[in-house]
Amino acid sequence: MLRFRKPHLPREVDIVVIGAGAAGIAAARRLRAAGLRTLVVEARARAGGRAHTIPLAGQAVDIGAHWLHAAGANGLIAEAQALGLMLFDAPQEPLLMIGDREASAVEREAFAHAWEKAEDAILALANTGADAPAASALAADDPFAATIAFLHGPFDSGASLDRLGAADFAAAQDDEDRFVEGGYGALVARLAHDLPIAFATPATRIDWSGRGVVVETDRGAIQAACAIVTAPVPLLQTGRLRFFPEIPPETVSAIGALRPASYEHVVISWPGGPFREGANRTVAFAGDSVANLGLLANFDGGHLHYADLGGPVLAALPREEDRIAFVRSFLGDRFGAVEAARIEVLAASDWGGDPWSACAWTYAPPGAHGARALLREPVAERIFFAGEATSERQWGTIGGAWAEGERAARMAAAALSRPVQNRV
Repeated sequence: MLRFRKPHLPREVDIVVIGAGAAGIAAARRLRAAGLRTLVVEARARAGGRAHTIPLAGQAVDIGAHWLHAAGANGLIAEAQALGLMLFDAPQEPLLMIGDREASAVEREAFAHAWEKAEDAILALANTGADAPAASALAADDPFAATIAFLHGPFDSGASLDRLGAADFAAAQDDEDRFVEGGYGALVARLAHDLPIAFATPATRIDWSGRGVVVETDRGAIQAACAIVTAPVPLLQTGRLRFFPEIPPETVSAIGALRPASYEHVVISWPGGPFREGANRTVAFAGDSVANLGLLANFDGGHLHYADLGGPVLAALPREEDRIAFVRSFLGDRFGAVEAARIEVLAASDWGGDPWSACAWTYAPPGAHGARALLREPVAERIFFAGEATSERQWGTIGGAWAEGERAARMAAAALSRPVQNRV
């Protein structure tokens, strides 16, 4: 009988990168270009982490990250262009639905005014230096307050605005978004091609008690000068990856200060549904700030839709079947049972339940935004953290993770160039 054999791990390299998501891939590419012996250890059997493209109904579907946020700063835009991939604009203004109808011109104007007013209020609150909940800046008497709270909170941030710090909200870079031909996850995985990655090899402990580091895995230990850790924050919080000796208290505190954001896709086919025209139409439903969903209709120009759930509503919908039932009920309440019966659910994500993610991304509650900067500080110039969680301006995004991986690689390479006594 033929058996798959994993290649042997090298026992010594210059740098070990933990995690083959966007941050780990970016770090490994930069380190390889610098001529450093690098190994990436990845718990999954694939690269990409929370960026993952799967085939569904003849279409490439991102079951994880899909939007190339902050196009002006997102380094993956240039990577996609270098590969000759097409990029598509993401419409910035949502299609506002009130019940089963599109909002009138007057309602759209009122919504746009309320949206701008809410953003300005949260930014003004952050500028005072008081890192209060973002929700405290909203005008509760505005008729669109709940809708805006949902869109800025669960739909955009993966957390309600009463849990999200105004400072974290204000720091996030917000400009034009893009979509990429073939899927975001496919792009990230393609950029991992030919990198030295040991798949199905979770790191369990980093021993930095001696000179350099020893990264322990269930397939053996690897000696290196330093390690770049890109594992998601919940895995660090729960001790899935341990450190010996314990990392400094300020680093532990920074890790503990961030919170896991909740965000999941339910991918649906809706033949004959109400959104048959136009590609990549973000649909916003006026109403509840929590029990709501966002729709990306006809994404990538195809016939499928994302029904996206985020924030506290997911706590009441722990199972895939619960989320599917919620989507059917939500759309059925607005468009009727006949229309809802046309909905075919093709897939649903579960990043919160994934053992190697445990969240969609991280957010900083009031008073915790500075934790991102603290996590960027290396531990003894041997342990470097990187990922969307360490990005102040692009947190919660694959672009932010990519930039942070490159940043950590530059810092690690610089540390290796210094005398050994300064690194130990």
